[in-house]
Amino acid sequence: MSKNQDSNIFEEINKKYFTELEHAVPHIQQTLFDLQNECYKSWRHAVDSNTSLYTEFLSSSGYKFPKKAKDILNTMGEETTKYRTVCDKFTISNIEYAKNVAKTWNDNADAFVELNRKIMHYWMSTFSLKRN
Repeated sequence: MSKNQDSNIFEEINKKYFTELEHAVPHIQQTLFDLQNECYKSWRHAVDSNTSLYTEFLSSSGYKFPKKAKDILNTMGEETTKYRTVCDKFTISNIEYAKNVAKTWNDNADAFVELNRKIMHYWMSTFSLKRN
């Protein structure tokens, strides 16, 4: 096998790998979106069902919440919403940060390759047998 054929095998492997990846990624993304949607619906259904049960209990039992209990529940609801908002912002900022790291890597990939090429040639020249 010639040197050109040796390097072509890498190109063929890379091409096949990324072709398969580009085909799979949209399906994976859709599947993850569908999973997220089902989890949300399950969570929402559980909360709505329990709320309905609590409401039924209150109306059937004749029990009335004291004002202080209502105030505590309202405060808990507000704090839960604030916490969720902070978590959402944190998640989004982490995703944006990871995206920027990937973009920076992509923007500088050629510089990394050139640096590695220089290192490779240095070490090759150091350890290569010198023929007279």
